[in-house]
Amino acid sequence: MKIRCFIRCIVMLIGLLGFMSVQALAAPQDEAGKQLPQIDYLQGVVLKVQPLTQLKKVQGMSGAELVDIRLTAGEETGKEIKVTNYKMDRPGFDLHPAAGDKVIVAVSQEAGGKTYHLADYDRMPYVYVLLGAFALTLIAVGGKVGIKSLFVVCFAIFIILQGMIPLILGRHLNLILATWLTSALIAVVTQITVSGWNAKTWGAIAGTVGGVAVAGLLAVLSIQAMHLTGLDNEEAIMLKVTYLADIDFQEVLFAGIVMGALGAVMDVAISIASAQYEIKSSCPQYGFKELYKAGINVGRDVMGTMSNTLVLAYLGSSLPLLLLLSAQEHVPLLRIVNLNLIATEVARTITGSIGLICSIPLAALATGFFLSQKR
Repeated sequence: MKIRCFIRCIVMLIGLLGFMSVQALAAPQDEAGKQLPQIDYLQGVVLKVQPLTQLKKVQGMSGAELVDIRLTAGEETGKEIKVTNYKMDRPGFDLHPAAGDKVIVAVSQEAGGKTYHLADYDRMPYVYVLLGAFALTLIAVGGKVGIKSLFVVCFAIFIILQGMIPLILGRHLNLILATWLTSALIAVVTQITVSGWNAKTWGAIAGTVGGVAVAGLLAVLSIQAMHLTGLDNEEAIMLKVTYLADIDFQEVLFAGIVMGALGAVMDVAISIASAQYEIKSSCPQYGFKELYKAGINVGRDVMGTMSNTLVLAYLGSSLPLLLLLSAQEHVPLLRIVNLNLIATEVARTITGSIGLICSIPLAALATGFFLSQKR
């Protein structure tokens, strides 16, 4: 038991140190050449809001208001400033502050001194509340397993933000290779941390890697065959035009499909492996055939709900698009289904679901094989 715990710690430590080293190497080497104006962002709270009717006739603006703000962070904590908040009748961009609201203030250095602008609402306090509720719920319900689950969630976020993304931006690593490495590392560390070093974990890892590999292969084929560009939303287009002109957004789309399917595939693989592990513990006389059959039966039950989970997740994120298309009754179905955005979502959903389904026999086979061995 001590040896197993030691091996688990070594694996986790190697993974963390490896990606921390990669992240250090992936840091951009040359920041010169991009002389952007320095803008600082400070937190503040709204004290008072007054309408400015005399500015309604400004071109492109539908109105304005004078906002009194007290800064609550930085060197100017406690300072009260006045900011003009312009409105353009654009719901996605207009801010409607009220007294007591927490906001973000953009501070820029200009020739005449500092200039303050109302940037956005300060949503982080409420994000922290949600994160705290999430962590407490995990620990209260799961106990030690909940703590492990919290660790693997943080690990996955850390690897993506501090490993994968810096590799792409700093070293221009091939995005497909970076996605495979990241997915494999997340799958291995997650399964070992949650389930331990045993046959159940090995089978779950094999099922996860196999299912994600199938989803990735289908994603590559779909992107090429359907001529998907990866530029299916405003954020992707903005990145292509401004900062990431040299990056292939078809690879970005591939990475999104694989990372989106990874969580569901891991869930299915560990569910099957855990069921087989418990059956073997209760019935030691069972061999490979019985364990494989049990794993397949469990996988079939899980398959229906998990495939539905992927479909509902993608449909939920695309609900505004569905409403937009449904409201335009004069647009023919042929045109709708051939839109790049629609075809992309279809490919994302179907490839992820197929990868999930393929992980079921793979996990059942691998776990049944490992559990049926004498040692």
